[in-house]
Amino acid sequence: NVPRPVYGHGLVYIATGFQVPALFAIRPDGRGDVTRTHVAWTLRRGAPHTPSPLLVGEELYVISDLGVATCLDAKTGETYWQQRLGGNHAASPVFVDGRIYFQSEEGTTTVIAPGTTFRQLATSELDSATLASMAVSDGSIFIRSRSHLYRIGRRE
Repeated sequence: NVPRPVYGHGLVYIATGFQVPALFAIRPDGRGDVTRTHVAWTLRRGAPHTPSPLLVGEELYVISDLGVATCLDAKTGETYWQQRLGGNHAASPVFVDGRIYFQSEEGTTTVIAPGTTFRQLATSELDSATLASMAVSDGSIFIRSRSHLYRIGRRE
């Protein structure tokens, strides 16, 4: 299983990864097989194989490997919006400085505002393919492509 679990609002969000993709919100206080008793909600359409979910406030964001981004109510699983961003996605989305960044395998970054309405803020292109998730440290975003390591930050 590739995507990492995420915890918040009393739920563990687990993407099943390969085979048949699904995202489960599970209450973690059970023992044994909790399939029938502790699954709060499930997302099947638009669930990721590889990228991990991202929890920002009351919303959970996922991107399918085929580039469909989804914003969900983290507690109920209600879908607020689904939007095709394009490209293939292996990298997990990140939340930095009040924005959500999605990085496609083709090197396109799509930046959106968090919230229950889809609002794209920007896109940018790199000169090479990317598979790894962005890293964030000390006010900078690091992106590893096939040929370069990029550091993106504010000028001082």
